[in-house]
Amino acid sequence: MTDLLLVNGLVRTMDPGRPTARSIACADGKVEGLDLDVPAKRVIDLRGATVVPGFVDAHAHLLMLGRRRRELDLTGVDDPGPRIAAKAKELAPEAWITGAYERAPSAADLDVPNPVWLVRKDAHSGLANARAMALAGAAREGGLFLEEDMALVERHVPRESPAADFLAAQKEAIRFGVTAVHDALVDDDYLRLLRSLDDGRSLRLRIHAMVWNADPARLIDFMRATPPVSGPRLSVRAVKLFMDGSLGSSTAWMLHPERGRARLDAAAVERVARVALETGYQVCVHAIGDRANRELLAAFERVDPAGDVRWRVEHAQHVDPDDLPRFGRWIASIQPSHAVADRALVEARLGPRETEGTYAWSRLGRLALGSDAPVDRMDPRWTFYCAVTRDGWRTSDALTPERALRGMTADAAWAGFMEGGVLAPGRPADMAVLSKDWLSVPAKDVLSSEILATIMDGRVASRSAELKG
Repeated sequence: MTDLLLVNGLVRTMDPGRPTARSIACADGKVEGLDLDVPAKRVIDLRGATVVPGFVDAHAHLLMLGRRRRELDLTGVDDPGPRIAAKAKELAPEAWITGAYERAPSAADLDVPNPVWLVRKDAHSGLANARAMALAGAAREGGLFLEEDMALVERHVPRESPAADFLAAQKEAIRFGVTAVHDALVDDDYLRLLRSLDDGRSLRLRIHAMVWNADPARLIDFMRATPPVSGPRLSVRAVKLFMDGSLGSSTAWMLHPERGRARLDAAAVERVARVALETGYQVCVHAIGDRANRELLAAFERVDPAGDVRWRVEHAQHVDPDDLPRFGRWIASIQPSHAVADRALVEARLGPRETEGTYAWSRLGRLALGSDAPVDRMDPRWTFYCAVTRDGWRTSDALTPERALRGMTADAAWAGFMEGGVLAPGRPADMAVLSKDWLSVPAKDVLSSEILATIMDGRVASRSAELKG
C-alpha cells in the first residue's frame, strides 16, 4: 500500500519524458509512480489543482531572513525617522536598534540614545549612528560602512537566537512551497548551526550550503580539510566568493567609466577555483557589474575545468554584450525580482550601452532562479511573475513560463547537485500544490494563486484548509 496518493489534478513533472499526469503516488519518501491506481494510506483529492516539484530557491539567505523578521523594516519607507524614534522609545537606551532600509535615513533620523545599525536591503552597505560607532571603535564619514568594513560594526551587534531565526525562515519557506534552498552565505558559525539542526532532525528543508569566508586562504584551508558532503538534508560541497558589491550601494564593479570596487581580484578567484577543482567543491561567485562578470569569466576560463563542475555566476546582473556568449559553460544564478525592483536605479545610473546586457536572462545559457530573500520576498509567485513579465521592462529578455518554472525546479535542483526538481519514480516526493496552473493562466493571475500544500518526502508539511484529504 502506497503512503500518499494525490488524484484528480494536473501533475507537471518537469520530466521531458513524461511532462504531465493526473495523479501521483508516494512511498518511502519517493515518487512511486504516476497515474497509478493503487490503494493508499492517505488520498488527497486535488479537485483540479496543479502539482509541481517543490520549489528550489537557488539563492537565498535563510538566517538573514529570519533575523530580518524581528528587526525594524524600513524598506519602502520614505520617512524612516518616526519609526526609528518610536523604536527607541520601546527599548532601553543600551539596546541596539537594527534593521534594513532602502532610502537612507538622515543623520537626524539616527540621532537617538540607542546604538543604531541599519543595513541597506542589498546587504552591501550599512549605516551606524554615533553611539554605534563609539561602541564599535570605528567611524566612517556619515556613518556609512561599505562591504567588508560592515563587519567592524556587525561584530558588536548582539545576535539573540540564530536557531530561532533559522527555524522561522524555514517555516516561511515551506509555507510558500519551497522544499530546498541554496543558502548563499554560510560562514563558520552558520555551518555549525546547520549541522546541529541536521543532527537534531530540525532541518526540514534541503540545504545546499555555499561556504564563505572573507579570506580566500581560509576558504582554501577549509576545502582541503573538509571533504565535500551531500546528505539527504544538508549538502556541503560549494564555496562562495564575491567579485564586487551592488549597484544600489555603488560598489558594483563597472567598466564604463570604471567605478565601483573589486572585493577580490581575479587571481584570488583563480586560486580558490583551482583548489575547488582538486577537492570536488563547486564554485559560486557573486558578480553584479560588467567588469566583475568579465574578470570572473576570464578566471573561470583560465582554470578551464573539465567534467561536470557546475560552476556558477551568482546574479550576473550587468554583463557587457560582448561577454554574453561566454556564459555557455557556466550556470547563471539569477533573481528575477531584482529587474523589477531595480529598474529605476538602473536607468538612472547606467547608460544605454551598459543596460544592453542588463538582466539579459534569455541570453545567459543555463539558469537557476532564486529570490535572494530577504533582499526580496521569498515567494515563488513573485519570482515567476517577474521572470516572465519583467513588469513590462525590456521584455525581450523575459523568460517563457516553461523556462521560468524549470529554472525554479529542475534546473535549480541540478545547479545544486540535488535529486529533486523532477517528479519521476525514485525521485524525492517533494511537491507544491497550486490552486492554478501557472503555465496556462496569465502571469498576473499567478500572483493571486494559492499554494495549497507543500509535500516533503511524501508527507504533508503545510496545507491549506481548502485542500481535502
